[in-house]
Amino acid sequence: MADDNKKKRGFLSKLGFKSKEEKLAEEAAERAAQQQLVDEAMAARMAAINAAALKSAREQDAAKSGVDIAAEDEARIAAEEKLRAEEQARKDVEAAKRLAAEKRAKEIEAKRLAEEEAAFAAEEKARLEAEAKAEAERKARAAEAEKVRLAQAAKRKAEEEAALAKAAKEQGEREAQALREKQEAEAKARAEEDARIAAEQAEREAREKAEAEAARLAERDAARKKAAEAAAVEAAKLEAEREAKLTEDRRIADELAAQKAAEQAAIEATAANSEGGFLDRMSTGLKKSTSRMSDSVSAIFTKRKLDDAAIEELEDLLISSDLGVGVATKVTTLLAKDKFDKEVTDMEVKIALADVISDILTPLEKPIVLTETKPQIMLFVGVNGSGKTTTLGKIAKRYRDQGKKVMIAAGDTFRAAAVEQLTVWAERSDAEIISGKLGADAAGLVYDAIEQAKAKDVDVLMIDTAGRLQNRTELMDELSKVVRVIKKQDPSAPHHCILVLDATVGQNALSQTEVFRDTAGVTGLIMTKLDGTAKGGVLVALSDKYKLPIHAIGIGERIEDLENFSAPVFAAALSGVADALTPPAQN
Repeated sequence: MADDNKKKRGFLSKLGFKSKEEKLAEEAAERAAQQQLVDEAMAARMAAINAAALKSAREQDAAKSGVDIAAEDEARIAAEEKLRAEEQARKDVEAAKRLAAEKRAKEIEAKRLAEEEAAFAAEEKARLEAEAKAEAERKARAAEAEKVRLAQAAKRKAEEEAALAKAAKEQGEREAQALREKQEAEAKARAEEDARIAAEQAEREAREKAEAEAARLAERDAARKKAAEAAAVEAAKLEAEREAKLTEDRRIADELAAQKAAEQAAIEATAANSEGGFLDRMSTGLKKSTSRMSDSVSAIFTKRKLDDAAIEELEDLLISSDLGVGVATKVTTLLAKDKFDKEVTDMEVKIALADVISDILTPLEKPIVLTETKPQIMLFVGVNGSGKTTTLGKIAKRYRDQGKKVMIAAGDTFRAAAVEQLTVWAERSDAEIISGKLGADAAGLVYDAIEQAKAKDVDVLMIDTAGRLQNRTELMDELSKVVRVIKKQDPSAPHHCILVLDATVGQNALSQTEVFRDTAGVTGLIMTKLDGTAKGGVLVALSDKYKLPIHAIGIGERIEDLENFSAPVFAAALSGVADALTPPAQN
């Protein structure tokens, strides 16, 4: 019996039939292949995030330590540039050939179309001439027929009148009347018959004309269809050639990417083993925000499918982490694209989150760049307690360390502690400070500061302002006055209007940004106190909505804890992806 079953299966397999076990095995193999593709794509995305974060961190550390990283990689970069130049030259030659071929094809097609249009025009002209000739002949025939008809009518009328005269003479008036009525009836019948014959003739001529036009249009459509098919064949041929060229270009690009990835891996290994780097500092500073979000993501996605319920939970989590509805939707959409109704890990969610955060923030990563204008006027604005005065002092110290001549204007004349705090920073950074009496007019003090900065050839004038609640109209009007005074002195100023935000206020930072942007013309942001809150995600929501440049972030109290903003590092740290790069701290 077993032999019979074996023979039966062998016979069925020859006919192309498959057993249930074979079908299940093939389906399992197909699912495994699809999952492998998704896993490979996810691994590639994580590698790209890690590479960008590590590269940015390494550049930040190099900038602080003064190490010339470019000198160490000079030989490698030169080799890469040479290889890229050779490859670009080859691509340019191929592109030129391809463009020439496409140009020739277009010229041939244009010539064919011109010939076709000329043929169509000649055909149309001949048709119109034939129609005109036929119409002339028809009119001639109709005129001749009309002439004959009129002659016959005249003859009949003459005969009728003669008959009437004869009847009147021979039979009298009554018989003449009867004859007249009979003749009128016969005339009416003849007229109706003539009208019927004329209508039939016109209908026949219209039908013949319509049939001829339909035949002509059908012949023209057939010719155009044939021409379109020939053009489609030629286009398919050109498309096949283009696809072949693109495939070759992708292969070469993949080879270059693999070579670059291998070299980058060595750099990443060195950066990953270094302790106390920029990435470590960022991860430590964002620990509260990262831990809250990372732990919640891990709790949601433990051996779980990404279904509608899971997506809703993840959206709620991201929104509660102050990332905002827009960012939450982008993350879940990115995940659902590849993983819906499949098991998803917490790391896959973190990678998707890092992708979205990096996409939003990278275009806004912009350090403060000073121009040649002197003095370079920097106006610092923000609400009470945002860290505005401390941030100004740290930046002043940084510019003085770079050898620039710095002047500080204590425009917060309503708070004695602000003047004292700025005075300490001025002494620490060896910068000159301009201050007034408590309660003095801030706009007048700013006017005097600009005059003195011009007279003393100051490089940077940094103006502090009083903390203002964004919902107090009278206080915001005072800030507007300060801005107007600055523009009277220099229409292009303030050259930088920096809004300092406190990360601990969460979503309230959105309303602050909107009001200060409209009132003072904010040109960039600095967010402070990220180390003291679990609401670090608000920076992402803020950037997604207002698209303002981000200059720096504060992740501690020390002067070095005010870091130039790096989007890849921030994304890796906030999402928790950086945890995969940084070894756990040893107790």
